[in-house]
Amino acid sequence: MSSLIILPSHTDAFSAYQPSKNAHLDFVSAVDLGRGGSSSKKDGIKTVRLDLSVKSAAPPPNELLQSLLSSIPSILSGAPAKESYHALSHTCHKLVLQPHTLGPTIYGRIKDDLERSANGLVREWRGSIMAREEGWLGRLVQGWESWEKRVNLLSAIFVYLDRVYSNPVNGISSIKELSINTFRKVIWENEIILEKTRSEVLGWSTKEREIEGAMEDVRPTIQHISTIAKILDTFTESIQNPYIELATEYHSTSAEEKVKQVEGSSNGLTASRYVEWVLEKVVEEKERADACLDENVAQQVVSVVRKEAGQNVAERVIRTALDESMDSQNFESLSRLYTFSTDIKSFPTLVTSLEDHLESKLKALISDPANDPQMIDGTLKLKRFIDKAISNLFEPAHENAIEEQDKKDQKDVIERKRLRRNRQFELEEASRTGFKKGLGSRQNAPAEWIAKHLDLAMRRGPSLSDSEFNSHLDEIIALIGFTKDKDVFKAFYSTQLAKRLLLGRSASDDMERNMIAKLQKEMGEEFTSGDIMMKDLQLSETLVKTYQSIQAKEAEQYKDAGNFTANVLTESAWPAYPLLKDGWNFQLPSNLQSSVDLFTSWYSTQHKNRQLSWRFQLSTVTLTARFGSSARYEIGVSLFQAVVLLLFNEEDTLDFNEIKNRTGIETQELIRTLQSLALGRKNTRVLLKKPPGKEVNPTDVFAWNKGFTSDRIKFKINGIQQDMSAEESRKTNEQIHIDRVSVLEATIVRIMKGKKKLSLQLLIDNVVSDVVKRFPPDVKEIKKRVESLIEREFLMRDEEERGMLHYLA
Repeated sequence: MSSLIILPSHTDAFSAYQPSKNAHLDFVSAVDLGRGGSSSKKDGIKTVRLDLSVKSAAPPPNELLQSLLSSIPSILSGAPAKESYHALSHTCHKLVLQPHTLGPTIYGRIKDDLERSANGLVREWRGSIMAREEGWLGRLVQGWESWEKRVNLLSAIFVYLDRVYSNPVNGISSIKELSINTFRKVIWENEIILEKTRSEVLGWSTKEREIEGAMEDVRPTIQHISTIAKILDTFTESIQNPYIELATEYHSTSAEEKVKQVEGSSNGLTASRYVEWVLEKVVEEKERADACLDENVAQQVVSVVRKEAGQNVAERVIRTALDESMDSQNFESLSRLYTFSTDIKSFPTLVTSLEDHLESKLKALISDPANDPQMIDGTLKLKRFIDKAISNLFEPAHENAIEEQDKKDQKDVIERKRLRRNRQFELEEASRTGFKKGLGSRQNAPAEWIAKHLDLAMRRGPSLSDSEFNSHLDEIIALIGFTKDKDVFKAFYSTQLAKRLLLGRSASDDMERNMIAKLQKEMGEEFTSGDIMMKDLQLSETLVKTYQSIQAKEAEQYKDAGNFTANVLTESAWPAYPLLKDGWNFQLPSNLQSSVDLFTSWYSTQHKNRQLSWRFQLSTVTLTARFGSSARYEIGVSLFQAVVLLLFNEEDTLDFNEIKNRTGIETQELIRTLQSLALGRKNTRVLLKKPPGKEVNPTDVFAWNKGFTSDRIKFKINGIQQDMSAEESRKTNEQIHIDRVSVLEATIVRIMKGKKKLSLQLLIDNVVSDVVKRFPPDVKEIKKRVESLIEREFLMRDEEERGMLHYLA
């Protein structure tokens, strides 16, 4: 038959057992079969007979009760009991059941003895505290462990008391619960003991914060104290709350001191280092609380650090830290700043700071005209850095890590991804807004220098790969989108594109077409003039081939035509190149003039209703030259340079005035031409100037450099003003102003023609919204245009309501 009770193979219930003097009476003594026992076999059955001593009659209940009660102090003091634990447990069982029902008496005695034992510990421990003995927390832990061990033994012996009397059904605390309550009320809540315990725990946390490391020898004791406080149900008020209050005070004070150092730039503490310090403190505090207290305290103390050292000083730290990270272009520092701002719930401050930083940085860069040549390079460098920095913050790898970590909670994963996307969009939008405000702080200049930067890039072409060059072009287009003066960019871009195409300065026609397509896609159809320019050159190439075939067929008629090519351009699609008027009396040499005349005559036979208007300032010539007895050279020059050099076929020396009179070139243009021929790079100085000097004066004399030599047989002599001159820039800006006036008037007339009748304010609003994509309209200028149109009788004011305008058909 199987046993009704399954006993455990191992138990600690009686680990504190100490045998009593009468323990032998608790066991049944078997009679030695050799001394009185007998056995016999009958029918195969073995019989065993035991002679047992007859026990005396059971003691009366009062005696049993006194024996039981007298054992309680011994158990609580750790001394041996008079009776065995088995006998005591059996006695308790008998007395708490019917008919005795002495449970209340036994329970009351246990309660009194627990309090006496606790009071004894209090007296002992108060004395050690008052004596300022070392190692208080360790002594408390040891005392608790002894108390708990003895109470466990007491609870095991009086187990039937808990089952019958002190149980939840009767609403009476068990022996363990009673012991915990007693320890809490008598010992733990003792003012001196509690204050000492709290002081020691807080002192440990302060010491670890000061040394910025873990006190490994103390931490196990702190863990035990935390466990005791939780068992006593006093952890929150005795440990947790004081710990959080101290952490709050510490980090509030420390943060204020460090922020003042940052603001005062003292001790070399930077805002970026402060951010790093806060993140380190978050990790440090969380690790300490997780290891020694619990997860809830860790969460609270992390919130304290982020609030006191982060959120409360965010406005004083984030902008400075961002400036430092951006100026040093430190990706890691920016990443820490992003983590810091999101952790302390101050991400909007970071967004605003980024926008303000970019705006102020660009304002400082473009406000000084001395920085104009470096303006776009600096702007692009800044944009590349911030674009890469934002991209690094939101790399897909980070999102995959989040998804892997939280794949069990898909809703949380989706929410995190959404939050990250929103944050990335906010930073990108702040970047765009900052660039727009910064580039918009100075009128016209950024758009002009973007066009000049693009011109330089298109001349040089790709230095590494086509993909990188295309990326660079995309960056330039992005800058164009940030500027308000898109018409300024268009004007300068068209002018420089024309120069590149006509003078053969472009690195690649395919790249030019690619750029035109990009501009049309991003900026609109107003950039279609670039297509027309490219088509004009293609048509001109075909035209020249036709002309050259006619020359070959009719060689005698075109014997003076020379190796001549011409680009026939659509005037409306190209920049308005002026005719040579004021200060010019330009005269082509006879051989060049005959080439022009023959082509003009032939072209008139092909297109009778068209008239050619020559722009000699865009012409180039290839000359064959010999200097003394040196070899022949092929020199690429401008038409004005060629006209000057051809004079030296007749004369070896000429002064400035003679050259001017013979060529008819305007004075300033002649000065630039002579500078390029006599004062350019050393290997291109085909003329000599007397007296020497960097400036060309009317009294200077120029001579053919007979001793000139060059390592290259073919070379070019670039003009001194290879890029757009200041005068050209000024004229372009003047033309832009004129064009804006025309655009405003055309827009006003178009709107009024559609509306017929409109108030002045609504007309201004409509005009602004219509032209703002091309340039920032000035309301005062719009009102001037309205007045001008009224004077010219395109519009009229309402006779009764002066603020109302009518369109006059």
